Amino acid sequence: MKKLTVTALLVSLFMTIGFPAYASGPHQNGNQMRIALSLGQGAKSAFEEGYVFKRGNRTATNLEQLQKLYNEAGATEMFVRINTKRYNDGDLSVDPAHAELHSLESGLEICRVASKLRMPINPEIMVAYTYMDSFSQQAPDFKDYPEIVKPNKPWSEYTLAEMKSVLKQYGELVARELQRTGCQVDYWNLGNEANFGFGGVSIGLKTAVNPLLESKTLYDMFVLPSFGADWLKDNVWNYNGQMMAALAEGIRKVDRNAKFSTHVTTSVADATSITTFFQTLAANGFTVDQAGISFYPTSMTYNPDPVGTVKSMITAVHQALGVPVFIAEYAYPSSPIDSGTYQEWDTPVAGYAISESDQARFTEDFLAWGKDNGVSGIRPWAPDLITGEWSSMSLFNADPTTKIATAKPILDVFDDCN
Repeated sequence: MKKLTVTALLVSLFMTIGFPAYASGPHQNGNQMRIALSLGQGAKSAFEEGYVFKRGNRTATNLEQLQKLYNEAGATEMFVRINTKRYNDGDLSVDPAHAELHSLESGLEICRVASKLRMPINPEIMVAYTYMDSFSQQAPDFKDYPEIVKPNKPWSEYTLAEMKSVLKQYGELVARELQRTGCQVDYWNLGNEANFGFGGVSIGLKTAVNPLLESKTLYDMFVLPSFGADWLKDNVWNYNGQMMAALAEGIRKVDRNAKFSTHVTTSVADATSITTFFQTLAANGFTVDQAGISFYPTSMTYNPDPVGTVKSMITAVHQALGVPVFIAEYAYPSSPIDSGTYQEWDTPVAGYAISESDQARFTEDFLAWGKDNGVSGIRPWAPDLITGEWSSMSLFNADPTTKIATAKPILDVFDDCN
């Protein structure tokens, strides 16, 4: 038997004990809201373009400094999204916008920042090769993981038992990779807006688990009562629950006290569908410690009362499951959006305008309501995606001449939240 070095012994002991728990850190106590104000998908590109971020006297010129700025603005945790592409190897043949942005290699970089700053981090284990959400389904690909014992065939041909075996191994592997960075994980999020599927067992994708899914479309679900909740319960969510449970089992081999969540978008859900979703997952082995939702209040153009609708969802889930509800994705525009992907995401909600001041005011009012109604916290989505189509939703104003991104008033809301 080879002798273990001191380092190897420490690593071995570390893995046995589990993830670290920071005794203290910025804005941490047991009774406050989770403010997941974290490095977003625009931070790295903004720095590469020469931008600096400013809030008051704080200036940030790199990732670590920007997270410190967020910490001073009230952040209690960080976030990272991870797909199944392992390395930043230059292969952008599939979804170049997300392939390396959410790779495991990129995720570990963010985890190292969290470890250095002693900030808890919430990893989202997406289980898609590059990206998926409620409107964009994609299966995982584990070709970068020779350590995982798996059948030599496409994921679409895997049985449910074969998927569960691979997901259990993958969960353990990813958890160990994150653990080695020294980061603290309080909650693991599995999937991304999993309304219509997870891990390749999804509406519109070919899968041996349920061949019916390949011919189904999102529209087929939209025209059914409660966005297809009854059909999805029997044909998608029952399988997804078992898959998430297998992934969680693997993670718990490393993080024995792991807590879990998953989230759905509220734009294509109602109180019935969202409670049925989480209850079906639980009936199939995956019980959440916090239930997550995406909430973009100005994007629900079809709904005359989007805020009231989402509040009813939050109340229903909180009462039915007995767990807090976490706003896993959130944004409100600070100016009209005239073109592009999000041009219809600027529909004013009753009592509020599309402006910087009301971006802050609506957020403050919604969080005040949430504190009394089971909301555990919020994650502003892509706060530093300051150029392009998302700029109105971001938390900074970017000046292309000076290359300075100045904090909008909304950042003060999070600072005052706890």
